[in-house]
Amino acid sequence: NDYFMYELAICINALCFDKKRSKFKIDKLKIKNLIKGYESIKKISLKEKKSLNILCRGAALRYLLTRLYDYSNTPKTALIKIKDPNEYYQKLITHNSLVSYKDYLI
Repeated sequence: NDYFMYELAICINALCFDKKRSKFKIDKLKIKNLIKGYESIKKISLKEKKSLNILCRGAALRYLLTRLYDYSNTPKTALIKIKDPNEYYQKLITHNSLVSYKDYLI
């Protein structure tokens, strides 16, 4: 079940933030709807709910570190687009300001 919740955390990071100018703001309505859809297939246990915050932090940190690595180590001549690591830094800060599952909902 940890894998399912980690995938949900990745989805929250990827889909449930809105960019306002250069800032990323969490959209709790999107999270509520994502979780509602998820729970229409599989209920989230209390243990899983308690783990959501740490999993969202871990997912944000993983993408932040990957982007930092790519930013520092990809040659300028590479044909890939380097993504801004600051996006996931902001998301990590947001998750650090939240404490419980209820903090993610409206």
